[in-house]
Amino acid sequence: MATQPASMQQERRFVSVTLPWAVAGVALVLYLFTLNRGLTLGNLLSVAGLTGLQWQPGLASPVYTLLTYPLRWLPPGWVPILLSLFSALCAAGTLALLARCVALLPHDRTPLEQFAVRNEWGLLTGRRAWIPPVVACAVAGLQFTFWDRARDGGPEMFDLLLFAWVVRCLLEYRLDARERWLDQAVFVYGLGMVENWVLILLLPGFLVALAWVMGWSFFRLRFLVRAWLLGLAGCSFYLTTPALAKLHPEMTVPFWPALRMLLVEQKNQLVGHLLYAREALGLVALFSLVPLVILALRFRPLSGDISRVGSGLTTFSFHVLRGMFLVGGVWVALDPPVSASQVGLGPQFLPLHWLTALVVGYATGYFLLVFGERRRSFRWTPAQVRRNRAVVLAVCGLGWVAAGLLFYRSYPAIRTADGRWLREFALLARSSLPEQPAVLLSDDPRRLWPVQALLQQRSPGAAHVAVDTRLLTFPDYHEALRRRTDGLWPAPPTNAPPGPLDPLWLIDRLLRVSEARPVYYLHPSFGYYFEYFAPRPHGLVWELRRYSPEEILPEPWETALVEENQRFWAQAAEGALAQLRRGLGRTGPTNLLDRVLLRLRVGRPVLPDVRLLAVFYSRSLNWWGVQLQRLGRWKEAGDCFARALELNPQNLVAQVNAEYNRSLLAGRPTRVTLTGPVEDQFRMYRNWDQVIGENGPFDEPTFCYEQGRVFAQGGLLRQALVEFERVRQLVPDDLPSRLWLAHLYLTVRQPTRALEVVREVTSQPARFGLTLTNQIELLGLEATARFASGQREQAHELLARAVGTGPTNHYLLAVCAQVYLRAGEWARAIELFDRQLQVLPGDTDAMMNKGYACLQAGRYDEAVAVLDQLLRVQTNNHPAMLNRAIAHLRRGALDEAWRDYQYLAGLYPQAYQVQYGLGEIAWQRRDTNAAIQHYEAYLASAPQQTAEASNVVARLRLLKPGSP
Repeated sequence: MATQPASMQQERRFVSVTLPWAVAGVALVLYLFTLNRGLTLGNLLSVAGLTGLQWQPGLASPVYTLLTYPLRWLPPGWVPILLSLFSALCAAGTLALLARCVALLPHDRTPLEQFAVRNEWGLLTGRRAWIPPVVACAVAGLQFTFWDRARDGGPEMFDLLLFAWVVRCLLEYRLDARERWLDQAVFVYGLGMVENWVLILLLPGFLVALAWVMGWSFFRLRFLVRAWLLGLAGCSFYLTTPALAKLHPEMTVPFWPALRMLLVEQKNQLVGHLLYAREALGLVALFSLVPLVILALRFRPLSGDISRVGSGLTTFSFHVLRGMFLVGGVWVALDPPVSASQVGLGPQFLPLHWLTALVVGYATGYFLLVFGERRRSFRWTPAQVRRNRAVVLAVCGLGWVAAGLLFYRSYPAIRTADGRWLREFALLARSSLPEQPAVLLSDDPRRLWPVQALLQQRSPGAAHVAVDTRLLTFPDYHEALRRRTDGLWPAPPTNAPPGPLDPLWLIDRLLRVSEARPVYYLHPSFGYYFEYFAPRPHGLVWELRRYSPEEILPEPWETALVEENQRFWAQAAEGALAQLRRGLGRTGPTNLLDRVLLRLRVGRPVLPDVRLLAVFYSRSLNWWGVQLQRLGRWKEAGDCFARALELNPQNLVAQVNAEYNRSLLAGRPTRVTLTGPVEDQFRMYRNWDQVIGENGPFDEPTFCYEQGRVFAQGGLLRQALVEFERVRQLVPDDLPSRLWLAHLYLTVRQPTRALEVVREVTSQPARFGLTLTNQIELLGLEATARFASGQREQAHELLARAVGTGPTNHYLLAVCAQVYLRAGEWARAIELFDRQLQVLPGDTDAMMNKGYACLQAGRYDEAVAVLDQLLRVQTNNHPAMLNRAIAHLRRGALDEAWRDYQYLAGLYPQAYQVQYGLGEIAWQRRDTNAAIQHYEAYLASAPQQTAEASNVVARLRLLKPGSP
């Protein structure tokens, strides 16, 4: 390859060498001027890993983690600033590489460029050669996402720097054909794939680019082997974070499982985007990858018998296509609806934005070359001269206008991106906490870590204990909490089975902690903790007060507590919420430039921190509005819903609550109307928990009913009772909510309350529109409640009278038999099951229930007879076979019992009920080895705190010395 002549080297020195450094210097000054100095959503994970907020070290971004690892030995307050400084340096270097790459782009792709260019490499020269690199860097560096990440402190800028270096290496190789550039490109691309899974997605494009610049030499075996080894060397940095994690005192995941977790996470991201974000990926590629492919094509000079019209159309098509690339690239930089940030793609896709800026730089250079370079062999007409000047001025003007609009659009938001938003949130949460040491719970680290960081900075070793409830299922997390709290937090159970801890264990630990310190939840929530603790709001945080043994529903709040929270939200509305509304840009266009941006389908950007906090505050306001509404303060509740929707118009729950609030205030009646699954009305959410978890609770009868039903099915009985009681209050004639209430009160052993609900309904049958089926169901509820409250004679009389009035009503007989079954009245239940079978001889449910009742009553022969009949009809009814095996065992028919148990063991080898039966048979047969084998298999999967388990342990001690 020939070297460049000295004259050309001198001509290009400013554009290709000096200008990139100048661009980097200007960009660095700008980014340092707007440098972030606090905690933001962009650097939250990095700061948490370096300052100990994160329980176990993260595994993502291995190379970035290695480079920033020494920061963990510095004071926590320094970490965000130094991370932001590192990002600013990487961003400045990325723009310098962009300027260099634009200067190295070949401008010999079209016949007009080949005619105008003045060197064999196709490099842009002349007095305007500096404009394309500057325009490209302005489009890239002033774009909001790029600027935000450039001074935010996350790993994205370092990842982009690696990608920019790869592109630079490919372009450098085109000039001097030194293979060291290719070696660097392959190795650094391997590093990039380790850092950012998007580069794995772009790997085919990288290989095509390699083959394009190398030609047939790409297929040389020597190069392919070397490239493979260098790529592996770069990818070997996957081992970095698992290795560094072993140095962390809390890390409990072994090296190879940690490496697998890292690889699986990248695979999930890649597959998820390919499956569910194909349209978004296609839109982003339309303005980055597609133009690059087209611009890489080199057209031969026009020759032969070509008409003037054909030549003109061809030339015009080149102009139009490159004009589209130029205007489209500038428009995409302004974040229209088709940009990566607007279609849901995160900052990991900044490499595609960088490529878009590269395309803008090339397109700018194309027009400056074709319309701005004078060619001695061609004479322009005056009209063509004016046209050329207009095009050059338009292109230069577009560059300056784009830079101005980008700066105007991004700077106001960037100026506030200094950590103030999360700091304000943390201060508000901290102001609501008590001075005495407390336990602070949260299931969202985006809420917990800012508060924890504030406590860490203001009072190192603070008495407040921050707990991530998502991690409480891991025993090692309990050990870590115990160490951090000097033994305050209870140790994990030593006799718990392997795997995640059972919720009952977690509740027991939290109840024990609450005896020593007050417990607060950082935000309103729901779940099994709230079955044992009544939440009481204090601003952003909610105190968890332990329920007393006789307390079923939360006690009404005192007036002082309500007024305290009203004052908090009134002050927040004038302070934090007002600033948040300004950050969201809810004021509308205020001048000509704002209107121009709206015309371009772009508006002022919103910081990720602001958007996230708007969702948080909207959820809390909706939650508080629901509490006010349930206290009868409808007007104030409506104000809360309005504020929640102002902050987050997508809060669908607040929309429902606000509409219901307006309806009630207007005097319009309401009813519970369910036309289908409620989740169908909120298709953007995966399930019901996500609906109320992200938006807050409902206070509209239809949705309260559904909310209560979901809580009840999830075992959150106390919270379900609250919802159904609310429906009972809002809709006086709703029957289904009363039936749920009666069932739930019986479940939580409150038969008196269940009887009150039943009496309310049965005393007004017309009001509730009772049918015969409803009356029978209410009869069963009332009889069950009377049995539970000790009124057995009244229950017998009630059921006997009912059976006497409908001796052949199959449903009535089934309900009454079930009541006797739950009450332990086996003989009466068996009698009614027999009546059921007389009415409907083939009723398999009645057969199953009769077999169970006979088993409990000790009538084993009768149980075997009815279960034999059932199994002839339903040969695969395995619960019936298990009951028959138990009946055979108890009546001493060991061979028959053994056959049933053996058949079930083949289907369910881990079922502890089957292993227990086989162990009992072996015990009675005095088969010691078999008994030991089955009893040990039983203990491996059975609940431990039962009389049956204690019996098995005692048997093993007799059979095998040294057994548990």
